[in-house]
Amino acid sequence: MDAGHVGRRLFQAAGVICLATIAVLSVLPGADRPHVFGSGNVEHLIAYAGAAFFASSLPGLRGWRIVLVLSVASLTFEGLQMFIPGRSPGLDNWLASTLGALIGLAFARAFATVARTTVSIASR
Repeated sequence: MDAGHVGRRLFQAAGVICLATIAVLSVLPGADRPHVFGSGNVEHLIAYAGAAFFASSLPGLRGWRIVLVLSVASLTFEGLQMFIPGRSPGLDNWLASTLGALIGLAFARAFATVARTTVSIASR
């Protein structure tokens, strides 16, 4: 198994873990959800950027599909929060999540370009 294949598998595993973590944290009651940053929007932006960065390596979620999937997931989670104690949905959270997904995709594409270029130069 070559290093590129192993790296791709690790990125895919990280993507699945990110997606699962977002799903779990999105439906926890408010008192049980950990807060890392003072702003929920910052948390959304960073979480969804990381998820998009790694999950964009999954075969069915390449390109704009990952942004669409994460945006719809965020909108769904925000709607579900109406029924979860201590949680309240917010359009601003959905927007921060979608922006994060866009940023994550941009970073993933830049990373892939740099990685391909580096491999190409190294193989000469």
